[in-house]
This record gives sequence, structure tokens and C-alpha cells, in this order.
Amino acid sequence: MILPSRLLPGALLSCQLAGAAPASLIEQERAAEPDAVPYELGDPGNPSPTPTLLIALFDDSGSVTGRGGNDPLSGRYAEAEHAFRVVARRGSRRERGAVLHFDSPCRGDVPPVSLTRRGMRRLRAGLREPRDSAGTSVLEPSLQRAVALARRYPQHATTLIILSDFLLLDAEPGQVLSELAAFPGAVHAVVLGSHLPDGVLPGNITVTPISWDSPPGAVAQAVFASLTAFRDGSSPTASSANP
Repeated sequence: MILPSRLLPGALLSCQLAGAAPASLIEQERAAEPDAVPYELGDPGNPSPTPTLLIALFDDSGSVTGRGGNDPLSGRYAEAEHAFRVVARRGSRRERGAVLHFDSPCRGDVPPVSLTRRGMRRLRAGLREPRDSAGTSVLEPSLQRAVALARRYPQHATTLIILSDFLLLDAEPGQVLSELAAFPGAVHAVVLGSHLPDGVLPGNITVTPISWDSPPGAVAQAVFASLTAFRDGSSPTASSANP
């Protein structure tokens, strides 16, 4: 029996309120996922014929996240998530993604998961500033964890992409950068801001600078390029500067 309410007329709970999302809402969510962004990433191609692992490592230090910090586009997480999502729509279980933070271990860390729609649900939880972030500028602990992950997947072609301003406070930053150059896989440094002099990073590291005049989508394009490096038929869209 449904008792009348003084506020609203009595009614049975719909499936939305009962906790089960109707098919129409699921389809709306999927339709909203794609490309409500003012930039294009290009064609992600087909899944890699060989196993791959991409580890995204984020710097959440004050020099990046603070007011006037070195995240020029103020959207590194949103753009990285978009790049992951575009690839995951055509992903496979052979391809894996993981997320670490300079504050690792932390709640935002996500171990390697398949680059699929289901895996994307887990990756999304790490593609944001962790609630328990201490804002460290020290790279070595998280780098060691990234190396350990790469060694756990020796059959995978591994790429470590680091999004940081590289204003490191490690006790021996030169030694840490040497360890970074020796990472068992490819390394892609997405350098946030324009404070890092040329030549600081070892020569075998791919460097993508993100500055105040970089166009929207520059971070997404950098992440997308690493995600699709081993895929067949991919064609990332080249970034263009603002007029």
C-alpha cells in the first residue's frame, strides 16, 4: 500500500531510483563519452599484435597544482583520461594501462588493467589528483614502483610516460634521472611549464613540452601518441600552436 505524501503524490520507485540504470541512460553515457572536447586525437588504429603496457606517472606537487603552477592548460588529468578512453574503445586484453603518482603508494595508484571499456572504469579512478596526495616533488620512490611493474610484465613492450615539471627535490636528482634513462622500456616526459632548461633530461627520453601557449589537447595528444605507439594503423593528429 502506498501512503499519500504531503509533498508529492505517491508513486512506485523507478529503476533509476532503485539503483539500476536503464538502458537509455547507459547509451546516453556512452554517447557523451566520445568527443565533447575542442580538439581531435586522430585514429587509434587497431590493437597492438604484441602485449603492451603504458604506465602514466603524475606529479601532484605544489609547483604543478598550486595557483600559477606549471600545469599550463589546467587539465592534465582530464586530457589524459580522454586519450585513454579513445584507445580503450578499440582496446584489447593484450594492451594494459597503469597509473602511478609521485606520492606512490597512494589511493590513486591503479595496477595494470586491460585497455578496454571495463578496464577504463578502474583507470578513471587514478586519473585525478589523489585525495591522500602529499604533494611530493620526489620522483625516485614512484620510479622504483614503475620499474617493478615493468619487470612484472617482461613480455610486454612498456612505456613510462611522466607528466611533471621535473623540478625535482630528490636528494640526488642526477642519479634519479640516470635511473630514469635506464628504465626497462621507452620513456616519454611530458614537461609541464617552461622552466626546465634544455639538456636536463637524458637524450634517450622523448620530451613533449607543454607551455602556456600550447593549444587545448596538447597533453591528450602526447598521451595518445604513447598509447598508440605500438598499434597498427594509428595516425595521431599533430598538435598545432594557438594563432
